Amino acid sequence: MDGTLLPVAAGKKYGYVDGSGSFRIRPRFHHAFGFYEDRALVEKKSFLRSGRHLYGYIDPAGGQVIGFRYLQAFSFSSGLAPVVPAGYIGARWGFIDLKGKLVIRPRWSLAGGFFQGLARVREGENWGYIDPRGRYAIRPELNSAGDFSSGLAPVRRSREGKWGFIDASGRDRIEPRYDWAEPFSEGLAPVNENGKWGYIDRRGNYVFPPVLGYAAGFSGGRAAINMERSFDEIFHEMRAGKWGYIDSGGRGVIDALYDEAGPFRDGLARVKIFGKWGYIDAAGNPVIPPRYEAAGDFSGEVAPVWKEEGQFLLNRLFEEIPITRGKK
Repeated sequence: MDGTLLPVAAGKKYGYVDGSGSFRIRPRFHHAFGFYEDRALVEKKSFLRSGRHLYGYIDPAGGQVIGFRYLQAFSFSSGLAPVVPAGYIGARWGFIDLKGKLVIRPRWSLAGGFFQGLARVREGENWGYIDPRGRYAIRPELNSAGDFSSGLAPVRRSREGKWGFIDASGRDRIEPRYDWAEPFSEGLAPVNENGKWGYIDRRGNYVFPPVLGYAAGFSGGRAAINMERSFDEIFHEMRAGKWGYIDSGGRGVIDALYDEAGPFRDGLARVKIFGKWGYIDAAGNPVIPPRYEAAGDFSGEVAPVWKEEGQFLLNRLFEEIPITRGKK
């Protein structure tokens, strides 16, 4: 056991397996999410509320540290989690701490997690940002808002306006001129102008010009890009071209060969070609040939993969580990 716990389905229930493929937390949840800050969000059906589900949190030993008392909930970040308590009228979002204490009272129609000390919240039709005590750091005067990263957050001030970036005081740092903008990752942000994507730095300068069909965020010094992805106006769906990768200098480092491409995690990325998933390294070398029906990102020492006969774990020796029922 290497400390990794991954949510895995066994029939209609979810539990958690370790790096050996053994269930360390038996399957008993309607759905289960990853561990963050030693807490995992889990879901079960409510016997008192017909057709409704409730959310709670468990620790790595499988103990129910925060009970099933939330209509909606997200994972923890910076010691706090956004939740909608079942006992409050109006389905409003507030925040709990790691012990389940309600530390910021429910008052918002939507809320996100805390990133770099601020969380985005929606009051009425507008978004603002609060600090960990629930006080407004940026008033709810924004039409749309993203999470903070690298000291900046993508925002749009009006429905007809353009996207730009603000700092933690709410001041414009990169002027609003984009049709869409995503948060920064590893110092660069994907932005869209006139239907094409590119990347900018924290000063708003283009590192890669807006000529891409789509641009994903950076991880491990690489970002997946698609030159030809576009929206089909007749069938109303995205038509995808091939995916490749660039580095943080905007240089193409892995050719656009793939039908789908995931982020790099600990030096490896999952890619799909000819209908099957495999893994490549940061130089684009195929370290695991495409042979899986589906594949997940590496988490610690293992990644979940699926073949026709079922789900397995893949370790860093590229060995397939069967998932076995544990005793808990």
